[in-house]
Amino acid sequence: MKQLPQEWAEQGITYMSHSQLEKPACLRLFEYRYLKDERRDIPVGVPAIAGGSAHDAIQSVICDGIDMEDAIVTAVNRIQSHEPINELDELKTRQYVEDVVLVIENGVDALKDYEDTFVAEERVSLQHPELAQEIMGFVDLTGDNSIIEIKTKWNPFGPVKKDGTRSPRQAKLAENPDPSHVRQVAIYWAATGKMPTLVYITTQGAVTFSQDNCVLLSAESLDYHFNQILHNAIVWENLLSISTDPHVLKYWIQPNWDDFRWRFMPNNYLNQAKELWKI
Repeated sequence: MKQLPQEWAEQGITYMSHSQLEKPACLRLFEYRYLKDERRDIPVGVPAIAGGSAHDAIQSVICDGIDMEDAIVTAVNRIQSHEPINELDELKTRQYVEDVVLVIENGVDALKDYEDTFVAEERVSLQHPELAQEIMGFVDLTGDNSIIEIKTKWNPFGPVKKDGTRSPRQAKLAENPDPSHVRQVAIYWAATGKMPTLVYITTQGAVTFSQDNCVLLSAESLDYHFNQILHNAIVWENLLSISTDPHVLKYWIQPNWDDFRWRFMPNNYLNQAKELWKI
């Protein structure tokens, strides 16, 4: 592992995560070097709240033996307390209060027969000779011989109809793992040596992918996807070696305002980003 520059350590630049490395460089620069800790104040929509609530509920049942009905009540209360960020988010909030019940039930049903004993949110880290920072993450479920990552998919809403209303649509069960999710579990595989399983859950049911039924989760594929995320990490550290100042790095990174992730950025933060790049 490379020596961590003292300047980085003093600024808290000591690790990278999958969620950070999946972001385009312009968004990563804005959130992690310009906003820094303020990025945690960016409001999120109810899908993130519902996803976290369902994760916590499923983990508490599987790992801690919490009664499922009690776990569901906690998840529902958490979603109900969410403050919607817009009208569509308000519609989703009302719908997901109902949907989370089925998602939790389907998730527990998909995981209840595993013979392994699981621990929730175990921290894993990887130190690579090409990097000064560690790559770290928290695994949803870690067993003696396996790791499981849970992904929830929420029912989207259709377009506005002539009467001004929207109706929810059924989220489809995944036919294949999302490449981003494969890169995520590839980090965990590289850090632990344990083969990963991805479980996708909707109100309609759950589908499980592992090396037994999905070539994307074979050792060869995991190695390939890990090298993708490693390349992102090396490029990011090369940029930080130029400067950690966003007002300097902005000249090395071209913003892509068409990236879909900017659409979820509140206007006050989006305006700050455009001001940073003088747009």
